[in-house]
Amino acid sequence: MGMYDDLLAIKGSGTVFDKLTPVSPAKADEIKILSKALPDGYISFLLDIGFGEIGEVGYMLYDGLIDPLEIYGGEGLGGILLFGDDFQGFNTGFKVENWSVVEIDSVNLTVCNVASDFQNFIRGKIMELG
Repeated sequence: MGMYDDLLAIKGSGTVFDKLTPVSPAKADEIKILSKALPDGYISFLLDIGFGEIGEVGYMLYDGLIDPLEIYGGEGLGGILLFGDDFQGFNTGFKVENWSVVEIDSVNLTVCNVASDFQNFIRGKIMELG
């Protein structure tokens, strides 16, 4: 039984995550190379449910992890890997020291804890946008 079987059972029935596209097992392996300690909940979601836009311009879940340097330049955001954004200037990602989920405000680069793990975060986001 998979971690997201309940979501998989309703995907395609008009949910806010219907448009998500599962990553290939090869892509999942590529993501795991970045960090062997990645939470199972994150990889399972990408494999079973997918990546892409959740809701109508509500949230974008990337097909992998992005170093904050790619978005913010030389700013001091070490120890964070980004996995999505809200289309409004807030990125979310993992604080790699404990794999909690954080949100970054692009205006002032404030980092706030938003969830203890990815599964809680993504389920909350789906409910919020649903």
